[in-house]
Amino acid sequence: MKWIQGAAFAALFGLAGFLASCLWMTFPYIIIEVKEQNFQCKITQKTFQLSWIHSVEKTAWKERYIQDKNDLILAATQFVSFGAGTPDQGTLTRQKDGSIHMQINRKMKELNWVISRRMQGKIEIADRVWNIYQDFPDYSTVHISIKKDSLWKKRGLNDCL
Repeated sequence: MKWIQGAAFAALFGLAGFLASCLWMTFPYIIIEVKEQNFQCKITQKTFQLSWIHSVEKTAWKERYIQDKNDLILAATQFVSFGAGTPDQGTLTRQKDGSIHMQINRKMKELNWVISRRMQGKIEIADRVWNIYQDFPDYSTVHISIKKDSLWKKRGLNDCL
């Protein structure tokens, strides 16, 4: 009978510890916000890609980001020609399809991205694509950052894709 009481106490203690970790421990994740529309969602993976049509060059641009603890890392960008917005540092590699790949690895706290129908902004995660430019008015600002919350609060936020 004593071992049953001990097991029950251990289970209760374990449950209390789990609940405490859900409420007080914080975990970082990527959050997407469009404040003008009072919109928030989370990205559960550690990497994502932004893609759009450059306003002047009219060519496709892509940037790949990685979550590194409390920071975003702009890992690489891919574009067709140099122009406005081209990063000034990184390792260049020309691809067979004519595009230029630049390894950057720049640490960032946040990213503000203005979207519109003309630029056709997309967020790509694994094999899924969100045509975010279709969901918000032209010239909405998409704020991307790392947020730290408890498992409980993080769980209550919708996934972006």
